[in-house]
Amino acid sequence: MNDVYIQFDPAGRMGNRMFQYAFGWLLAEKRNCKLFHEGLPNFNIPPNLESLQSTKDVTNTRSIGDQRVSFNELVKDENAIVVDSYLQRAEYYIDYRDKLRELFSIKDHHEYINKDRLIVHVRETDYHQVNCFLGYDYYKNLIKDSGFTDIGIITDNSYCETVQKLLADGCEIISDGLVDKFELFSNQRSMNDWMVLLLSENIALSQSSFSWWAAFLGYHKKVIFPYSQNVNMWPVDTSGDVQDLFFDFDNSNVKYICNG
Repeated sequence: MNDVYIQFDPAGRMGNRMFQYAFGWLLAEKRNCKLFHEGLPNFNIPPNLESLQSTKDVTNTRSIGDQRVSFNELVKDENAIVVDSYLQRAEYYIDYRDKLRELFSIKDHHEYINKDRLIVHVRETDYHQVNCFLGYDYYKNLIKDSGFTDIGIITDNSYCETVQKLLADGCEIISDGLVDKFELFSNQRSMNDWMVLLLSENIALSQSSFSWWAAFLGYHKKVIFPYSQNVNMWPVDTSGDVQDLFFDFDNSNVKYICNG
């Protein structure tokens, strides 16, 4: 059987690449074949390209360009598989959660940081460009309805209007200092932010794969998922070729619907 090749999207960030790598790795395991990829340095996963420089060198390939595919069908497909979409549907990964924790070197933990508080992820910078930003009203209503009074914020832009308004409401920005005492990562800000999300007791996600992977690989008591009528990201209607990332293992997670 032919091998599996991951063709990372140059525009994809850490979370998107984790989706591509996880899907490709699981598929290669099931097909008992080799996996070729550029590596994930954030998780100390080295590249495996051998002499292959491009998927153009491969014959009889099948490209996965959609979000919704049949995993079992791909396992049986005799063609080489090129993973070149993000494949953001929880159904592909639910049964392999512990395997993926091992893959990304996430160890079990019994002590939460940020205990008894809600950590909110505010993804701001590039999300304005793709019309996926959840504004102040969304976060204000989410926090009010959550029942939590102690709120921490993780964001990629602490100077944006939404974050500044949340700070005025009494929220607190969580910085790298909380992570440093656990010696989880060095001075990589994005990884430190991700580890805070991973190890916090309760988190509210943005519509981002970055925060989703922290939720999926972690051991949280509560995860709040944002859903909207916006078909670009995490839509309420998940019946089509779109993302569907909600999961709930112990009836503690919730979907929070925004109006956008």
